Amino acid sequence: MGMNSMRTNGRLAGRALATLALGLSAVAIAAAPAPAATGGENTALSCTPWREWRGEGGGSGEICDGARATGTIYDAKADGRCPFIKFYYAGGGHKSSVSVGPAGTSKWIEVFADNGKYFNGSASVEWRSC
Repeated sequence: MGMNSMRTNGRLAGRALATLALGLSAVAIAAAPAPAATGGENTALSCTPWREWRGEGGGSGEICDGARATGTIYDAKADGRCPFIKFYYAGGGHKSSVSVGPAGTSKWIEVFADNGKYFNGSASVEWRSC
C-alpha cells in the first residue's frame, strides 16, 4: 500500500467512527427516560378497559387511575328496563352510572370515584325500571 492509500483509508475510517459515535449518541438520547412530571403538568393516565354486555344491553369504556370511569352504554331491548353500569370500589361498595333507555338508545357516561375511594377495575351491567 502506498502512502496515499493509507491517508484515504485513514480518513474514511475516521469518518466512519465519527458517524458511529453520532449514531450512538442519538440512540443514547432517545433511550434516556423522560423526566418525572411535577405538579401542574399533564401526566399519562393508567387506564383499564371495561366491557359488560347481556342481550338486553350493556356498554364498554375505560377506568383511568381508579378514579374516573367513562364509556358508552346501550339499551338493546324494549322491556321496560334501562341498563346502567356499577363500578366497584377496592375494599367494597360501588358507584353507579346513569341509566339509558328506551330501547335503541345509547348514552355517554362519566363516573367519578368518591373522595378517598378507588375503582378496582371491575364493573357490571344492571337494570332499573324506566
